Amino acid sequence: MSRHATDVQEPLQDCAPSPPLPADHVLDSGAVLFPGAFDQHGCPLIMFPVEGQAKLSSELSKAEVVDFINYFLCLHNKKQDKESLVSVVADLRHASLPTTRFIAETLLLLELHKRTVHSVYIIQPKKKDVVKLLLKLLAPSKAYPVSLKKVLLKEISELSNYIDRSQLTPPLGGYLIYCHQSWVAFIKEIDAFVQEFLSVVQRLPSYISTLQTLSRLPLPSTFSELQHFCFTNEAKFQQLRRELGLDELLRHCESVVEKLRYPEKEPCYQAMAGTALFTHTAFDMLQNHCRITEAVEKVELLWQQAFSKAHLQLQVFQLREDTLQITEQINTLFQEKLQPYKIEIAKDAAKAVLLVSEFEASIHTPAMALVRCAEDVIHTLAEILPLDGQTSERWLLDLERLKEKLHSAVHFNLQTLRAVSSYRHYYNKAST
Repeated sequence: MSRHATDVQEPLQDCAPSPPLPADHVLDSGAVLFPGAFDQHGCPLIMFPVEGQAKLSSELSKAEVVDFINYFLCLHNKKQDKESLVSVVADLRHASLPTTRFIAETLLLLELHKRTVHSVYIIQPKKKDVVKLLLKLLAPSKAYPVSLKKVLLKEISELSNYIDRSQLTPPLGGYLIYCHQSWVAFIKEIDAFVQEFLSVVQRLPSYISTLQTLSRLPLPSTFSELQHFCFTNEAKFQQLRRELGLDELLRHCESVVEKLRYPEKEPCYQAMAGTALFTHTAFDMLQNHCRITEAVEKVELLWQQAFSKAHLQLQVFQLREDTLQITEQINTLFQEKLQPYKIEIAKDAAKAVLLVSEFEASIHTPAMALVRCAEDVIHTLAEILPLDGQTSERWLLDLERLKEKLHSAVHFNLQTLRAVSSYRHYYNKAST
């Protein structure tokens, strides 16, 4: 792959793929939460709220809850220098045997492949048989030789010894404001952007390759063919760009950044403002905006570089066409007006002024317009071609000579007529 192609892809390659977002019914259930809170060890908290415990065994599987926790732990660890473990909070005072078994076995599943849980804070069940089951399931065994660090509490108020109350929701004795619906809406919107971002990254190498193939096509030798060539490839480029979706991604990114900047305008953003997740997301989105903007600029630059030769040649062809038209118009002006024109020496001042006015209107004005057109062509070519390229264009030298010839001829006649007019004017003044 060429250096140009690598340069274009680099800005968008910092976003590593994440695990798939948990299914809607898992996110919407509210049976397991990742509210963006932390215990005193700095571990992010997973919560099993009392009001959602009935859904655990009826609507969710243990594997789905494990995937939920792993997804958000992965999301959290992307922002950390080293991988973090989670801590779990569960109020099991009135939990049933099935619910207790579900939560305990879910925690064991989390630990199956690698250590994931730092501490488990449990408001212990009031029923002895539920306590017995819980302790039995969480005790070390052959299948799970490492014991989870269990913190068994008799009352909710004891949680504040391990977790600051600002990190606990009101049902757990804290004052953390948490709206699950807003949290879900926020997570889904950010994930939709991330998936679009990754999709563009995946399509980018193919886009660059196609663009490079287009840039290597041989250039036509005629003006009309080159016009068609540039028009066709410009259309291909625009189509490829639409299919890539980079511009649409930039607009989507700008929309999300705007909501993060002014969260009060969007309910779910306002509910999330101030949380660690919101802060991390805002930082990521600003970085993404810079990356995408840079990628858009580099794609545009790559297009310009790839077809600069074709566009330059098309400009030269166009200037040559303009030169032919200007040359034809100058020659016509010479033949029809300048060559037949005979300077008349006026006998009085009024006639002299009239002759100057008529010459300016019929010959001088259109002639100077043609001179300016010729100069525009000459200056434009000087800007786009090096000096040796300009001297190789014979038609440009012919235009320069013809322009000077026209300017001299018209200027001579006009100066003569003005001289006669001035003479008559001062002659009359002297006579009176």
